[in-house]
Amino acid sequence: MKKQLAILSILSVTLSFAQIVSVDFENQSEGAYTNALAKKDFVPRSGASNWYAMEQNKGQNAKIVLDDEDHGKVLQLKYPVGCLGPNDDPLACAGQIKQPLTETAEEMWVAYELYFEEGFDFVKGGKLPGLCGGKCYTGGNRPSTGDGWSARVMWRPDGKVVQYLYFVDQAQTYGDDANWDLSGTANQKYFQIGTWHRLVTKITLNTVTNEGHGEKDGKIKSWFDGELALDLDTLRLRDYADQRIDIFYLSTFHGGSDNTWSPTVDSYIRYDHFVISKDSIPVTSSTTRMISTKQEIANKNFQIAIGNSVLLKTPLKKETSFDFYTLEGQWYKTKTYAKETTRISLPNENKVFIIKTR
Repeated sequence: MKKQLAILSILSVTLSFAQIVSVDFENQSEGAYTNALAKKDFVPRSGASNWYAMEQNKGQNAKIVLDDEDHGKVLQLKYPVGCLGPNDDPLACAGQIKQPLTETAEEMWVAYELYFEEGFDFVKGGKLPGLCGGKCYTGGNRPSTGDGWSARVMWRPDGKVVQYLYFVDQAQTYGDDANWDLSGTANQKYFQIGTWHRLVTKITLNTVTNEGHGEKDGKIKSWFDGELALDLDTLRLRDYADQRIDIFYLSTFHGGSDNTWSPTVDSYIRYDHFVISKDSIPVTSSTTRMISTKQEIANKNFQIAIGNSVLLKTPLKKETSFDFYTLEGQWYKTKTYAKETTRISLPNENKVFIIKTR
């Protein structure tokens, strides 16, 4: 008992990391993913302007579907044949969320995983989620002063990966591309159809020595499947010291300004494990499901175990799946056990696990 209490104490400290958003869709039911459900997952800052457009094309674009053992339930977004951009005019791609974050910072991490389904049509390119601040410039609205910026990801032809930037010093009207190739010193990254990819980005705002004119020392680092792919350190993202990283922008669509960008077939991307944090996020882990709140600890929605197996007080009445987490709170594995068993084996002998029933 004392050992379990000691582990619980360590766990409570470990889980005090500064995660702002952690969404893995495991608590959702399979089927349509509505604006109301999205607002519960991606909770906006009180009093701030937000919007949710996950019911595009009569609710056909956004669904919760069951994936593999590692990912469980995931968000599937549809990019219908002929769609262009985020609006229903005449046919909208995928979905949109603009979420003012409940906490803001001068440095922020964002991570998510995505899977381009078989047959996905990259065409000329399309937008993927990212962070922004201030006026969150997009859509050809180029900033004339450092009162806002955006840093999303894009796919380009053949799945080429770029960081897509709006900021005061941008060279192009419709945003600047920064290739995920470490400024030409590494192989260019490409999305592969039929493969889960993990994207992690760290953004650090530039300093402001004189109010109204920021220094060119803002930083963006991005990792692709655990490998550093982008390292920028000369960005002027803001001109005012009170500017913060304060918005998550799940903005994804084909486009582009005309139908030469539109997919020629119905195309789909799956998304999972969205995490936004003021602290570092693992770049190499293939999954990021976490026990992330002290409330879960208070409610005792888990069991701590060490050794070969755990003896259950009562036999399972039905086939049951359990999630295993490391002591640090990171998801490790999901295992399913047959009904009527009274003992469940642990995935790794003599490793400490926190166990939750799915």
